[in-house]
Amino acid sequence: MIKKIIGLFLVALPVFALAGQAQALMVSDLQKKELALLVTQINNAAARKDTAPIIAMMPERLYQEMARRLHLSEQALQADFRRSLNEQFAHLAGSGYRLDGHAIHYAATPDGRFYALVPTRVETDKAVMEFMTPAIYDNTKWHLIYGGQKTMQNPVFAEIYPYSADIVLPAVKIIAK
Repeated sequence: MIKKIIGLFLVALPVFALAGQAQALMVSDLQKKELALLVTQINNAAARKDTAPIIAMMPERLYQEMARRLHLSEQALQADFRRSLNEQFAHLAGSGYRLDGHAIHYAATPDGRFYALVPTRVETDKAVMEFMTPAIYDNTKWHLIYGGQKTMQNPVFAEIYPYSADIVLPAVKIIAK
């Protein structure tokens, strides 16, 4: 009898392990709401052309490591990023930057880390670009990763987030006006 119980336990163990792994891949409703709120905050900031919230929501450890490697303070790095964003925002049409919080696609890397792809539309006076902005969940909160594949292939980013190599972004669509 005990052998039977142990045998059933050993047979059931992989099933429980797989069930736990499948649950780890799922994004909770709370996490989905948090990302939707982040998208709303970024859209509102972009509409006001206010770069401060965008800069504040970048991963802290990414700033820290990049500043260390560039021999800059985090404040100097953030100021440089702010200048760059302000220049980019200057070329946008009225509400030329928009994240679609209703069409977020959630996925997981092969090792079970989840991420999201947020449809993004950028409109300038010359073109409309549509692409996916990756969002990663790090240190109990979501972070949008600006710069897409270029950022994810940055050696510092790849070192801090090695699983990012498994995130595949669809090609950017550019429509000339």
